[in-house]
Amino acid sequence: MSTNNVDKKLLDPEFEHTPVPKEYRKKLSSVAAVWFGFPMVLTSAVIGGLITAQLGFKAGALAMLVGNLLLFVMVGLLSYDAGRSGMNFSLTAQRTFGRKGYYLISGLLSTVVIGWFALQVGLTGATMHGSFGASLLLMTVIGGVLYVAVTYVGIKALSFLGWIAAPFYILIAIIAIAMAFQSGNSDILNYHPHVSNAMSFGAAVTLVFAGFADSGTMTADFTRWAKNGREGALSTIFAFPIGNFIAELVGGIVVATGVIPNPASTGGDFMSVLAGHGPLLTVLSILFVFINLGSVGTHCLYNGAVGWSHMTGKKMRPITVIIGVVGLIVAVSGIYNHFFNWLVLLGVIIPPIGAIIIMDRLVFSKKQSANLVSWRPMSFIVWILSAAIALYCNYFAPHLSVAVVGLVSAAIFYAIGNLFVKGDSDTNAGMKKAV
Repeated sequence: MSTNNVDKKLLDPEFEHTPVPKEYRKKLSSVAAVWFGFPMVLTSAVIGGLITAQLGFKAGALAMLVGNLLLFVMVGLLSYDAGRSGMNFSLTAQRTFGRKGYYLISGLLSTVVIGWFALQVGLTGATMHGSFGASLLLMTVIGGVLYVAVTYVGIKALSFLGWIAAPFYILIAIIAIAMAFQSGNSDILNYHPHVSNAMSFGAAVTLVFAGFADSGTMTADFTRWAKNGREGALSTIFAFPIGNFIAELVGGIVVATGVIPNPASTGGDFMSVLAGHGPLLTVLSILFVFINLGSVGTHCLYNGAVGWSHMTGKKMRPITVIIGVVGLIVAVSGIYNHFFNWLVLLGVIIPPIGAIIIMDRLVFSKKQSANLVSWRPMSFIVWILSAAIALYCNYFAPHLSVAVVGLVSAAIFYAIGNLFVKGDSDTNAGMKKAV
């Protein structure tokens, strides 16, 4: 089957349970569009504004850059592996954590991203209500239904949405920045925080990383469609550092102008800057809310649907509808109010998982076998130890970057463990020999 014939179909097979065949692989621009439009959204601007309000503009921008470079290293390596293998996150996790063990890992991340989907749906309603006075409940429901519909189409719709979301974000961001400079302070480089308990530089880096710790770890769901490992890794550059850094920096710039009343809590949400400036800008702003928050929501829902479809043995599209309804119910319940705590949790427990997969698949890569073991205890031990150290630092050394601590700890523990666990750990015989 040719690639051209494949691309003419509206609903492609999603290959929930097998690697993506070569004839279904996408060109670099299509895979890159999926990742480019994902982080260039209002949520990233909120995070950038929160960091700027806490650290000031210069230190805040540096923390955003460092966090995004860290994301590129992890997501890029995972995407390289996905591009060369064609396997989604669940298939990859089976190799690292075991045929049964992967249920814990994939189940955790696939559930977490449903929470992120619910967060975007809730943020859609809250933004429309706060900026335009629309019904909170109605806008939340409309957003949820639209995002489920787009995700139902599959990876092709996500790529198309990326081509729209990123340029639209740049257009609206330029307008918002211009208005902020007109009514606020243009000397943004000398903006200093006005809070008494500012976060540390390390905590800011963790906040940037945590924003995409889950979907970044599950990047294989997107980049398995790349033609090879090289293109899989290259596609992530458009997200980290380019797309996400630009999106976060926009929020930081708007906060630094002083036009947002309470940036320490609302961050760089610049929708209030755009409100009340004529019908044309109002219409553009409304479209912006749904397209950009929908970009994040659909990607997260896709991650969750692919993960749960593999674990349940079902097709992706029916699972999309089921978990989409669950996410909508959660959104209506008000999960948006727990935004910051959610990010802190992700920054502690998720990063080590990506490091473990990288060490297992790329650094200490072993011959793959169709006969997977049920459990790979070492991977779980490394995860528990590294997450515990990260959690300890979160409470007793908050000036450090918890994300970096988790990544480095996992890499070190896995390297040490690999000295003691020998043999082909991908086969039952190898596991018996090792333990």
